[in-house]
Amino acid sequence: MNISSEKGITLTSLIIYVIAMLITITIITVVTGYFKKNIEIDTENYTFYGEFTKFQSFFTDEVNRKNNRILEISNGETENSQSYIAFASGNQYTFVPANNAIYQNNVKIANGVHSCKFEEINDNGKPGVRVTIKIKGNKESNAQIRTLNYILEN
Repeated sequence: MNISSEKGITLTSLIIYVIAMLITITIITVVTGYFKKNIEIDTENYTFYGEFTKFQSFFTDEVNRKNNRILEISNGETENSQSYIAFASGNQYTFVPANNAIYQNNVKIANGVHSCKFEEINDNGKPGVRVTIKIKGNKESNAQIRTLNYILEN
């Protein structure tokens, strides 16, 4: 009796396994790269929204104080100079371009700010402030600019 048992892998089946594994790895790499790229884009957007929301929450609280008024506004002399707004409540909001931050008095309330300008406005006889803020993402091309008008509470 001559019973032969074939054990092992043939060269053809080994080549098929290797090709199948290479195709699987290639697909996983492409999908992972696409996913990572989208995560980075969303992270930049959330960075902007987080910093902008922190600034806006402090500033909105300030302009909603009863009988608060603007004492002084300065936007500096050049594009990269310090700008600030001082209120009767004793709070001052200062943009410091040297470290790209906005401060309420001596407390940093927003990071990654490229520029911030304050402008006094009048809305139907009510005093207010126009704030133009530019917060940059990880890349300069992803910078976000917002201009908001705040009307002071009387």
